[in-house]
Amino acid sequence: MTSAGADFWDQFFRQRRESGDDLDWAGLWTRPFLAPLRDAARLAGEGYSVTAVDLSGEAIRQARARFGSLARFLVADMTRRLPFPDGSFDAVMSNVAMHMFPDNETRAVFTQVGRLVRAGGLFAFHVNSLEDRPMRARALPARELEPDYVAEESGQTVHFFSETYLRELLAGWQQVQLAPISVPHRKTGEPFKHVWRGIARR
Repeated sequence: MTSAGADFWDQFFRQRRESGDDLDWAGLWTRPFLAPLRDAARLAGEGYSVTAVDLSGEAIRQARARFGSLARFLVADMTRRLPFPDGSFDAVMSNVAMHMFPDNETRAVFTQVGRLVRAGGLFAFHVNSLEDRPMRARALPARELEPDYVAEESGQTVHFFSETYLRELLAGWQQVQLAPISVPHRKTGEPFKHVWRGIARR
């Protein structure tokens, strides 16, 4: 097993649809990136044109049903070359999706984002922090597949990022901003998750 596949994520998104869970947690993941993304759109002289990519056909079906023609939707594996020309995006945003892969695939994904974002464009993301690992391990037993990359009993694979590792992955980017974020549990307010929030300019 290198990473959880489409079947795992199709089931994950079916369960979320049935439970009614808001995966953006009322804007927790996307709201911090709205201002820089607006700036990227202004620099391009055009409004937002959104392309949504997911490995899960179920996730794309749900998004298409919810947002219709507001975005272009594509079922694709981000660890493989995506069918877009170099520099074709003003910005790429990924929220808690790029930390599902082993090191070699993680490096390929970050390199691909660099290929897709135009000069001066933005990359905005959240990934799991190393601090999240012991917290997550209390509730979700896992076995280590490689350093800081685990497979949980559910079949989900998770990579945990140090600041040093992220800066290495973002070495070709300018104005790299990384902030450690502690995410409280939505009901109890207790610490629930630790992530890195990153914004980098190409």
